[in-house]
Amino acid sequence: MTQVDYLFRSIQLGNMTLPNRVVMTTVKLGYSDQRGVVTDRHIAFYVRRAVGKAGLITSEPMHIAQNGRELPTQLGFYDDFLISGMQRLTDAVHEAGGRIMAHINHAGRAVNPKLVPDGERVSSSNVLCPANQVTPRPLTRTEITEVVSAFGQAARRVVEAGFDAIEIPFSHGYLIHQFLSPHTNMRTDDYGGSLEKQLRFGLEVIEAVRNQVGLGFPIVVRMNVTDYVDGGLVIEDAIEIARALQSWGVHALSITSGTMCESVPFCLYPSGTPKANLLPMAARIREEVNLPVIVAGRIRTPSLAREALESGQADLIGLGRPFLADPDWVLKTESGDEDAILLCAACHQGCLAQLRVGAGTSCVFNPLTGCEADVQIKATPQPRNVMVVGGGPAGLEAAAMSAQRGHVVTLYEQESHLGGQFCLAAKAPHKEEFEDVIRYLGLVAERAGVNLRMDTRVTPEMVIADQPDVLILATGGLPLTINFPGLEDTRWMLASDLLDGGVSVETPSAFVIGGGLVGLETADFLAEGGVQVTLVEMLDQVGGDMDPLAKMMLMKELLKNDVKIHTGCKVLRFTKNTSVVQHHGDEEEFPVETVVIAIGVRSNRELAEALAESDLETYIIGDAVEPRKALDAIHEGFEIGIKV
Repeated sequence: MTQVDYLFRSIQLGNMTLPNRVVMTTVKLGYSDQRGVVTDRHIAFYVRRAVGKAGLITSEPMHIAQNGRELPTQLGFYDDFLISGMQRLTDAVHEAGGRIMAHINHAGRAVNPKLVPDGERVSSSNVLCPANQVTPRPLTRTEITEVVSAFGQAARRVVEAGFDAIEIPFSHGYLIHQFLSPHTNMRTDDYGGSLEKQLRFGLEVIEAVRNQVGLGFPIVVRMNVTDYVDGGLVIEDAIEIARALQSWGVHALSITSGTMCESVPFCLYPSGTPKANLLPMAARIREEVNLPVIVAGRIRTPSLAREALESGQADLIGLGRPFLADPDWVLKTESGDEDAILLCAACHQGCLAQLRVGAGTSCVFNPLTGCEADVQIKATPQPRNVMVVGGGPAGLEAAAMSAQRGHVVTLYEQESHLGGQFCLAAKAPHKEEFEDVIRYLGLVAERAGVNLRMDTRVTPEMVIADQPDVLILATGGLPLTINFPGLEDTRWMLASDLLDGGVSVETPSAFVIGGGLVGLETADFLAEGGVQVTLVEMLDQVGGDMDPLAKMMLMKELLKNDVKIHTGCKVLRFTKNTSVVQHHGDEEEFPVETVVIAIGVRSNRELAEALAESDLETYIIGDAVEPRKALDAIHEGFEIGIKV
């Protein structure tokens, strides 16, 4: 049997047959309203993944009680009025050939404190959640019975709405896990004090669910194999829990880790966390029980998924955010076109970052994610000649979309490679996945028929001579520098030149100016190479332009590598061996061997300004408008590509 055949073998979960071994795991979307109802945006999103042939799609976490919410726009299943919307969702997924599993949950102490009043925040015990600063009150025996009943009633709704399976989280520091873990369960009654008693609440939930769904209906339990928390669950505990779950008659185990209160990176696995590190622990669980085991956690590629299945580490592969990046992950794998998969970069800039600001989950590199209900890509009735200047993410996206719609597109790039400033991001430690994105964007443009002209610097005269019907300027940004007094007497360089490989730091130490994303990543790059780094930032904090989770991961690396960070420091001048800064009104000196300037970029508008008086139909996108994030650049390129 070939490798591809093994990944696409069918498997039975209860009374449900899956056509392949790929499960879309639960991903928070935030597409609902305060009531938690299904929207057209949900339906279009999940249908698109069904069309992409995901073997089983898992819904976002749906709260079973109003005091168990994490998001103001989270799906809910706490009341019967929600059933009709869920029925629309399941009908649409089934019509598209898919299967969908309902993930029901109560967040316990991990609730959003803006949504749940103080007296209603509950858990097994009154243990603080550091992430949201919630100290819950312990559930009473009567309240435990009520919560168990709420899980059961939600399960009834799951069946009535037409879902194919149900998933219950014994994981991620949510309510059931809060009873399971000795870190959060301080009870001395029948629900605490030993693993057997800590399991009681979860057992009662499973029994309540089974009483509503019946014996054959697939029940999947998502469970932690380790909490990454002092005093939390470890693999030995997970083995005992898995054995108990098998004895209770569940149909599959989905392996995960971490808590949303103490060890968020090991729940969400951003860049900087280890790749596929749950596979060995999933294999341990699989050895101990006779249940299908699902495992996720930065398993990005089909080759790694096949290897995990063939080596017996798991029975099914879970992909969450990879399905945000590319809903056709399965289709492309099945057809042998794996090079065309847009692999998730684990950047969290379009998914979690957008979710946090209330925009709903998207994807930096796939502008259609979350917009499936609203955006239609239509062939142009009148092909035009489109000139794109700049081969960074914005230019590549605009060129590819324009060409896919039928325009004749030529893209000019002055360098010998595509990617623009994005190439520098790929040079930072732990961000090598960005190289896959650059390769993908180039491949899509090439397949769309874009005529790529590399090593070509476009002049105003060239544009006027070509007279394109449409001109798209994606000329990006140029590194900023400041002519500090005395800088010329030091060894100095731009961070962009350093990351690009044009220069290197040859001294034991470096002095980095700028504490934004580029500065911090430059410091990490140098520290990984053994350079002792001192970084100064004029503002009172560093990383102000970063997503909180990404910042936390990077700051942990900088601390590990002993990078010295000084905020509130304005550089005044240099001598040959020192930097003089103003710190809270006082002058201080730092020893300097090599200076690295990482204070940001400015828009490259030279060509735009030269052509300002022309009558060409011109669009300026990306950093050429103003320096921003990759999400802005790519989404602007997409919008122009479907507009022209």
